[in-house]
Amino acid sequence: MVVAGKGGVGSSTVAAAAALAAAREGADVLFISVDGRPGMGPLLGGSEISDREQTLQRVPGGGRVRARTIPADQAFGDYLELKGVGGLLRRAASAASLPMIAAATPGLEHLLVLGKIKELEKERNADLIIVDAPPAGHAAPFLRSASGLSDVVKSGPVLDQASDVSEMLADPTRCKALLVALPEETPITEVIELADDLGGDIGIELLPFVVNACWPDRTGLDKTPAMAARSYKLKLSDSAKSALESAAAFGRSRLAQQREQIERLEKARSEPIVMLPRLATPRLGPDDLAALADALIPSH
Repeated sequence: MVVAGKGGVGSSTVAAAAALAAAREGADVLFISVDGRPGMGPLLGGSEISDREQTLQRVPGGGRVRARTIPADQAFGDYLELKGVGGLLRRAASAASLPMIAAATPGLEHLLVLGKIKELEKERNADLIIVDAPPAGHAAPFLRSASGLSDVVKSGPVLDQASDVSEMLADPTRCKALLVALPEETPITEVIELADDLGGDIGIELLPFVVNACWPDRTGLDKTPAMAARSYKLKLSDSAKSALESAAAFGRSRLAQQREQIERLEKARSEPIVMLPRLATPRLGPDDLAALADALIPSH
């Protein structure tokens, strides 16, 4: 599962919530943070994520969440090992050669990371591998690296790796994408564009869209503060009425914008939409992540 969205929409948090939700269902989950975003490890109950795999938490029922990053130079070293290059020579080659080769071959570093993910998937390293992809502006180039290099490189091991990665991405039994947005104009526009991009050239099948940080629908906002006060036999001062009306107008505006943007997404795409609640906290903690996991996979 590749999780992606515009920067700031909470796609990394949604990826972490999906990992927790799957572990609750009994899955052995491997969470791969491509950019190594800080804070994801503690949010999932462990220490910061590094290039060394660690178990972040075990969930009652047998599930667990493991995590790691995949630096391009490490992926390059692993690739050389896969091709039978000896240990000392491999370390020297991966340290000295990658920057030069990558500069001459745009997209190679992305392909190396995806190639390592492909090897983990091929080995069935986990029941579910969740890839926390780069933000939307970089997600498509990251995922398109395999097809892009296939167009440029006509033979050899790089072409073989690119072909294998493209095959994995386009196979819905092996890979799908979970795209995340906020109920706002720019994130919805970008997620529609990203969905068109991923489903077009790359051919990744999409899971339901996740619209994050949705405001709850409060029908009481349609009443004026004066009407609401009379219903409860309360008397409001003029300043209280003004402050409450200002807050209610803001709430109505936010909900109207939210409905408008979700309707745009519904008209543009046929996939289902999952709405996650807006959590009024300055810093998400494990309890907040559990609430988002509940919203992603409601208990039956």
